[in-house]
Amino acid sequence: MEKEILNLNSDIHKFIEMNVDSEFSITKASEDASFRKYYRIQDKNKTWVLMVAPPDKEPLDQFLFLAKSLKNRSARAPKVYAFDHQLGVILQEDFGTCSLMQYYQEHDNENNQLIFNKLNETIIHLQKKCSDIDLPIYSSKILIDELSLFHEWYLKGLDFKQNKLEDIYSFLLTNIENQNKKFVHRDFHCRNLLIHDDQICLIDFQDALIGPITYDLVSFLKDAYHKKNDLQIMDVCIKFWELARSNFDVPQDFGDFFIDFEMMGVQRHLKILGIFKRLYLRDGKNQYLNDIPLVENYVLEVAEKYPKLSYLKDLIFQKRQVQI
Repeated sequence: MEKEILNLNSDIHKFIEMNVDSEFSITKASEDASFRKYYRIQDKNKTWVLMVAPPDKEPLDQFLFLAKSLKNRSARAPKVYAFDHQLGVILQEDFGTCSLMQYYQEHDNENNQLIFNKLNETIIHLQKKCSDIDLPIYSSKILIDELSLFHEWYLKGLDFKQNKLEDIYSFLLTNIENQNKKFVHRDFHCRNLLIHDDQICLIDFQDALIGPITYDLVSFLKDAYHKKNDLQIMDVCIKFWELARSNFDVPQDFGDFFIDFEMMGVQRHLKILGIFKRLYLRDGKNQYLNDIPLVENYVLEVAEKYPKLSYLKDLIFQKRQVQI
């Protein structure tokens, strides 16, 4: 009965039985914006996380490769105990239930400097130790494909001037392509990071690339699911820049680095607006609609400062009027 409720077929249940010696219970852990789902397996003494990913949509190879590569470089990635490519399942280490989102909810937003420092240090560690992993480059084609989600899905049903958007995309890409390229987790935000033993633990890293040095910084400072205040963003950004400057080739002037940070943010947030709308329109997942206003505001705040981005303000305001 439990298997039916959790949508785990008999083959997956047998896989668990083969790898967990004693009697166990299965509970739903989480699911994300992809096709992956997570379950917690528990016996008397231990818990595991079972990741289930449809093999035709989310093959396991890259996750397994990166889990091993990251652990070999002292990054806090989960240990893999067993896997089955055909079933699309991985039995892995359980980092517990305290996500970064939960941490934010349980702590005063004004006193999160300790966790911000840990997040900065984690990104710097990944950039220093993991940039030698054989990963694809975050190419212009990938960046453009991501930006196209904005007009294909977020602007769906709205008249817009393609040439104006293309000018904006080119403006963003020119800046992004000039940034130093290091390891990029790509999903470094509060729903995809866990806190365990006072460490930042990594999950959902299978889409990692070698890309712009500001990307993961943007992901957690301008998180689609959690807002920081402007002073926090500036303070943490300065601290990251100081760490990065002592390790990598980054702009020597913080003002130039902050422009890089903001341009990277606009690219990421345009992509996210497209993804959130696609999840709703194509996949019937409406839980992300409530997160759209914050992401819109991130774009509006930056577009207000840069005349070359002003058309984005017009489009977002038009879209908001249509939705009313």
